[in-house]
Amino acid sequence: MFATKGIQVIGIENNKERAEQIKNGICPFHDPSLQSVLVEAIKVGNFQVKNSVKGINDNIDIIFIAVGTPNTIENSVDYSQIYGALEEVCNLNLREKTIIMRSTMPPKTTVDIVIPFLEYRTSLKCGQDFYLAVCPERILEGHAIEELHNLPEIIGGINKISNDIASSIFKIINPQKEIMHTSPSGAELAKLFTNIYRYISFALSNEFAIWAEIYGLDAAEIIKIANYNYSRSNIPIPGFVGGPCLSKDGTFLDNNTTFASIVSTAWKLNESIPQHIVNNINKVVGNLFNKKIAVLGLSYKAGSDDLRQSPSVKLVEILKSKGAKVLVHDPHVKGTLSVKEVLNSPDVVIIATNHKEFSECHKLILNSGCKLVYDVWSMFDKDDFPNSRYIKFGQGIC
Repeated sequence: MFATKGIQVIGIENNKERAEQIKNGICPFHDPSLQSVLVEAIKVGNFQVKNSVKGINDNIDIIFIAVGTPNTIENSVDYSQIYGALEEVCNLNLREKTIIMRSTMPPKTTVDIVIPFLEYRTSLKCGQDFYLAVCPERILEGHAIEELHNLPEIIGGINKISNDIASSIFKIINPQKEIMHTSPSGAELAKLFTNIYRYISFALSNEFAIWAEIYGLDAAEIIKIANYNYSRSNIPIPGFVGGPCLSKDGTFLDNNTTFASIVSTAWKLNESIPQHIVNNINKVVGNLFNKKIAVLGLSYKAGSDDLRQSPSVKLVEILKSKGAKVLVHDPHVKGTLSVKEVLNSPDVVIIATNHKEFSECHKLILNSGCKLVYDVWSMFDKDDFPNSRYIKFGQGIC
């Protein structure tokens, strides 16, 4: 985005294969809008890709750190990518430069880890010799370009100069961009609050779905009725909740407490939905051993090829552990089977990810000869499959 606005940009990527892809104008994941902007950035000559910062010291004014903060196996924060990026940054002369932290971090990471690390390694003073602001990335995967332009920017500068520099940088993308100022820790917490709020609202919707099942009703239908022209109700349709942000970000707060929070309850509920769905299917078709099951969708969300912390992946693993023969198709994920291969006489068809492409697979599902269609996302209706049993997640099993 900056490169298309006339700014000279150098991207640092230590994965050499991925760096080569980007150099050649190939976006390493599925995002059509980003692909177009990448091609434009390379075409205008403002964008370079390197494996390290060595040799570019004199050309840098602003440094963005946008690495991941995944969870460890023990479900604590993995800071390794943050430390790796900080080590790399310390190869530069940071005097008069500005560092902008885009990574999602627990509160006080910047003041307790980032700033002390940089000051110790460089013998420079943050806020005097170099400047720093926390500006958490809030863009939605698949809509990055649109939201980079339109979303208000949260800026938590270490001081006023840092705030002013960061604000002026983001206004290069859009001069009308709204800016919200807070402290570094406030910016870190605001990002977590937005993701946790969404995660808990999805968990509540999924709990509604299970209540509807208990009462033999259809949660998706009831939620649509509850939301219709009622400004105080915006309940999401139930379904899988996962991905590299929503399912982990609540742990950044929850793991710092000794009490059971709403966050931990929401996590337990959302993480249990794949098993719940397998249990529902088991009630209808009996033992799943040697059953041929077609799973449509492997990525964690519609229109994405991202498998990180995907509930669909978890669903497939559970089905395989039951001895089922699982065939997977995802139009965005390389290495999965074709839709015709997976819909060749399956016993069960599960619509696990709500890709728009699956709405066009109706006839193939209809003619597959399956005994059961299980629709996690309420994409269809029982009248669409007169020759098969059709069940939605959140619909009672009679």
